[in-house]
Amino acid sequence: MEDKLGVHQQPLKERLALASYRLRTLRNKMESKHLMLQARDKELFDKCLTAKTSGDSARANLYAEECAETRKIAKVILQCELAIEQVTFKLETAEMVGDLAFMMHPIKNVVSMVGQQIQHLMPEVSFELNQINESLDGVVTSAGEVTETASPAGSFTTEAESILKEADALAEQKIKSRFPEIQQASRTPQPT
Repeated sequence: MEDKLGVHQQPLKERLALASYRLRTLRNKMESKHLMLQARDKELFDKCLTAKTSGDSARANLYAEECAETRKIAKVILQCELAIEQVTFKLETAEMVGDLAFMMHPIKNVVSMVGQQIQHLMPEVSFELNQINESLDGVVTSAGEVTETASPAGSFTTEAESILKEADALAEQKIKSRFPEIQQASRTPQPT
């Protein structure tokens, strides 16, 4: 009951700092997972090359398919990592500028969307993002309901989608630079 009345709640600044810290921690988890997948991809790619050079096209195709799946997962995780990084910067900026009412909804939308995107790949991160989102709801309530009138509701979703699109484009670019191109073994001529 005391918490609902706000008697023992943390100050707003502390809750924002905690949310930023938790987001940075989750971003680091995603980065670690991405690096692990990148190492796995390199291992599979090397095996694909070995199979391809030894003329074992069936095995090369198997490794190439697994590489492709690993890269898809790595891309999603990288997109989420980049989106969380952008949200963390926005949250820190909002805290510094004091513009919580205006910036909190796009931040919450991105956190929610990222949680949904990564739900099946990293459920523990998705769960933590949901908890952070609930915490941010409390920040919005503490900051006041000015948020609803500060800007049209549609612009928040547009800004959140813009952040995710930017993260997607950057992730695509990074994936292409970090992972070597796979050529299907079945398309290359067999040595005779």
